[in-house]
Amino acid sequence: DGCVIGEFSIVKRSIVMNKSKVPHLNYVADSVIAEGCNLGAGTKIANLRFDDANVKVTIKGKRIDSGRRKLGAFIGYNVKTGINVSIYPGVKIGSDSWIEAEVSVKKDVEKGSFVRN
Repeated sequence: DGCVIGEFSIVKRSIVMNKSKVPHLNYVADSVIAEGCNLGAGTKIANLRFDDANVKVTIKGKRIDSGRRKLGAFIGYNVKTGINVSIYPGVKIGSDSWIEAEVSVKKDVEKGSFVRN
């Protein structure tokens, strides 16, 4: 309920929960976006490693092979991204975090963080 998937946005094999917005020029694949998120224009979530290896995720401080060639991001509640944010495969962004425009998110983001260049 209350989701927005806007013009020129692509969402595939993903879960977008209530009141989240993927408003324009976004790419979201193989990802989970929790409630109340807003992706700024041009935010892209990569789901494939450049070297074509399986995507790794960090669990309790250890890098683990997900066993999946394609895996996007896990985005917590009420996360906001600025325009043209890039999120790498397997990244987790904690709830109530803000990602400033033009940032490349290469590693997990703790809950309540403000990420800048």
